[in-house]
Amino acid sequence: MAENLLNSMINKINQITTSLDGTIAQITQMSTAIQNMSQRFSEETISVNENIRLIVEVLKQFRMKSTENLQEISDDFNAKIKELYEKKSIELITEEEKKAIEVIKQASKAVSNNLYYAQLLNIIQSIREETNRIISSKDQ
Repeated sequence: MAENLLNSMINKINQITTSLDGTIAQITQMSTAIQNMSQRFSEETISVNENIRLIVEVLKQFRMKSTENLQEISDDFNAKIKELYEKKSIELITEEEKKAIEVIKQASKAVSNNLYYAQLLNIIQSIREETNRIISSKDQ
């Protein structure tokens, strides 16, 4: 009888462990997805800033070179656009972008912690229920 209860308890603990492993895998996957999303967000923001900077620079040069013929201006504009696509140079991330990335990381960590604590509470509750069942079955 006690051996059956022990085996049952071991099976329940194994099931809980398997469930916890799945939850940990999901949390890890979520964390990776959030990090990837954060990285893409940063890259796209930097790319947009660089594009705007280059467009503004081209417009300034266009205004300064208004006396030149249209073909020369067109060639210059095309060269700047080609340079943008070839180099894809990335400037340093601004402080605001760093703060936004940090907020996203903190939110991800908070979500992970909450899921972890919820899973721990679930495990404790399951162990408590099993212990109560064992105690009540011994009393009967």
